[in-house]
Amino acid sequence: MPKTRPQMKLSREELTFLRHWMFDETHFQDGPGAAKRLQVAHGATPADLAILIAAAIPDPAKQEVAGKGPPPSATPQWPWSEQTLRARVAEAQAFLGQKQVARSAKVGVADS
Repeated sequence: MPKTRPQMKLSREELTFLRHWMFDETHFQDGPGAAKRLQVAHGATPADLAILIAAAIPDPAKQEVAGKGPPPSATPQWPWSEQTLRARVAEAQAFLGQKQVARSAKVGVADS
């Protein structure tokens, strides 16, 4: 039985946007999609969104499915203010750091 990886909880709007953004990034040759245009308009870096994705959708297979599509049926909306995006990214970084510490402790790396 496969283990489920812990994931950071995001709102439906945040997840919808991120799924659209992954689709847009995968289909960049078709031109910028709505989520990509929103990301650029709000000055968010792809790295910040990738941190949120890593924390909220840790399974690479699920990320691949989101990227290949189809995109969510709902129109992407920018779900963050500048402050809330920074706070969510910091939360995701802390979440990912906690997962790394727990993983290291299981293999005895934390004591070295």
